[in-house]
Amino acid sequence: MNAATPVASARPNYDTDKSATRVDIAVLVSALFLQRFSLPLGTTALHLDFVAIGAILLYQFLSGKLVIQYDRFLWFLLFAFATTCSLLLNFKSQMLTSYAQFAVLYWLFTLSRLSTPDQYKKTLQAFQFVLMLLSFLAIVQFPAQFVVDGRQLMNFYGIVPDFLFSDSSFGWKDNPQSLGNGLIKSNGLFLGEPSFLSQLTGLGILIEVLEFRRPRYLIVLALGFLLAYSGTGLMLLLVFLPIAGLRHGRAGLSALCVVMFALGLFATGIIDFSNFSSRVDEFDATRSSGFARFVSPFWVVAKQFDIEALQALLVGSGPGTAKTVTNTWYGQADYMATWAKILREYGIIGSFILACFLASCLRRSRCPGLVIAAMIFSWVFLQGIMTIIIVLCTLNGSGPRCGRIDEASRYSPSLVAGSAAG
Repeated sequence: MNAATPVASARPNYDTDKSATRVDIAVLVSALFLQRFSLPLGTTALHLDFVAIGAILLYQFLSGKLVIQYDRFLWFLLFAFATTCSLLLNFKSQMLTSYAQFAVLYWLFTLSRLSTPDQYKKTLQAFQFVLMLLSFLAIVQFPAQFVVDGRQLMNFYGIVPDFLFSDSSFGWKDNPQSLGNGLIKSNGLFLGEPSFLSQLTGLGILIEVLEFRRPRYLIVLALGFLLAYSGTGLMLLLVFLPIAGLRHGRAGLSALCVVMFALGLFATGIIDFSNFSSRVDEFDATRSSGFARFVSPFWVVAKQFDIEALQALLVGSGPGTAKTVTNTWYGQADYMATWAKILREYGIIGSFILACFLASCLRRSRCPGLVIAAMIFSWVFLQGIMTIIIVLCTLNGSGPRCGRIDEASRYSPSLVAGSAAG
């Protein structure tokens, strides 16, 4: 039996591609429109986006529409063993919530289904539509501050009870991120903070350039990206947009159009370029998000190797302990890059097993390789939204990887299905 053979003996049976796309849309809406909200549970909180996504995919699994692949599941068991060892060797009751959420999130990566190239293309189009909707909200949100109170608008004028807003730093309910003139950066109203809007619209621009090249989508996504006034999405585009232009001829023209559109907005003063160029100085400012994301993780890890015992280096300090890193020189712990969090909490062994687990989940993805690389880069260094990787990469991962979606049609149905069935 091949290692990629699903655990379930029967193939998942979707009547149409539309039913699978509806599930993907439900997961995307949950991930992007519920991330600011949570249910308080004593000293911690249960994020509603996580609850909704887990419930949707668990129901699909129990109804036989999703299966678990053996190769992913075996790596997940090894990772679960490593995280459990870290928990038991450093046990504190406060770690249990973080441990449980971490385990459930990565269990969702083991789920997969048989999908067709057309179905995946619809999923990608749905993702782009949701991003365009968030970008449109961001575009309306920014000038609306000149007419109404921007903080009240961001907090839905009290329609949503205060206790449902996330109490993490990403909720920024009472202290929103603003520009030097006091204007609040756009977050699309529903996203946790402007950097998430910046990352997502940057990813959307990359996908649009590679796959669809629709002018109206590129314009709206670019405007949403610029009004977030965040350097995280800019970092994503600076790395991957030139590669897209070099590797794909027609994509190069679309990428150039996006750049020219942005330069035009900067030249006319509609978008203040200084708010982007000033972010370069953050790499030297120890309390800035740029320093915390890109510089402080290396400082924290270097200190960890200097002072931690061998056990902590190998198996970690325990789930959730990265939150305790609050040294002034290292910046805010909530902004610490994901790779540093994993290394601190689960050690060298856990980090290595997690890398192998993710590689096994991504190796048969239908998602274009450059988009996968961009999402991994965003998750590792920019705290990108992990559930997006589930929808775009692992949930529809039954076919062989290809450079573009429409190229997948050259594979026969038996070969596409056989990659998951072994």
